[in-house]
Amino acid sequence: MPLINTIEVVDRNNRPSVNSRVMLKTIFVNDGEFQDPYQISSVHVFKRARNLSPSNILNDDGLVASSQQATASMLFGVVEDGVVAGNDGFGETKYTGHIASNARPNPCSGVSGIYKLSKGEFACVLDGVVGGALSGGSEVTIQNTASGATRYIDVWTVKLVQGSAWKTIINPFSLFDDSFLTITERLLFRTKNKLYNKQVILGSKADLKIGTEITVENRNIDESFKNVLKQTLVTSATLTVTKINEDSNLASRVEVVTNKVVEVLSDNTMVYSLDTLAFSTVTGLGGATGTYAAQVTYYVLHEKIVSPFMYFIVK
Repeated sequence: MPLINTIEVVDRNNRPSVNSRVMLKTIFVNDGEFQDPYQISSVHVFKRARNLSPSNILNDDGLVASSQQATASMLFGVVEDGVVAGNDGFGETKYTGHIASNARPNPCSGVSGIYKLSKGEFACVLDGVVGGALSGGSEVTIQNTASGATRYIDVWTVKLVQGSAWKTIINPFSLFDDSFLTITERLLFRTKNKLYNKQVILGSKADLKIGTEITVENRNIDESFKNVLKQTLVTSATLTVTKINEDSNLASRVEVVTNKVVEVLSDNTMVYSLDTLAFSTVTGLGGATGTYAAQVTYYVLHEKIVSPFMYFIVK
């Protein structure tokens, strides 16, 4: 599972249950590059069934209407005028909060509740914590009521660049009550992994993409039930990348990436951003170009799965 401040969260695309810490992630891209918006004002969560049309919640300026604030199921706001720690824009690099836990039950005191994960990548976590203050200092506190197994929308109010108008970005997600499943016999399954990358150019930073195929072999389990299982089985995935040397004067295997956490997408594809420039710092490599092997380790229920080596070339 992905982590925010060492706390496990569930991505919106991985069939989150109503009692999960659900990560509502949004990635901003401008001119083909990840880019931070200049400012983020708020993130509202609404039930989708009541708001099939954006006009139900937006005013004439395309922003969340003040009359609709009370209908939100959850609000993630900011402090003061949209400025965190006195910086223009979002200022999330100075974020010192954390997701709620038993030890720290009140994470949103004086902070925004919106996390910067990396450049252009932001998220809030639907975990039952009350919202904060809207831009302009208007205190709007909304207790989380997004606790039903249904479809929702999250509405991000942002300024993409300095001097631009505020605009809204609307994303869908669903919460499920069927993440808890019961079966009457031991689950039988097999897995197969495939590395989609065959070549990586030295000096590049490329996403290694590893597909995961899960086959449930129990004959007595309904197909629809199998499909739900296959979408929720892969957890705690890590990746190791090893250089394969044929020169007798060098170590035959040299690890360049060791047990790094990988992102698992909704179709169980695993993704890791491989920076080949970092290979120059690895001792005993014998040159950065050559044959490499990727290997993933992950859990499916109680079983720990270690994939075979999947080979690719760095040129």
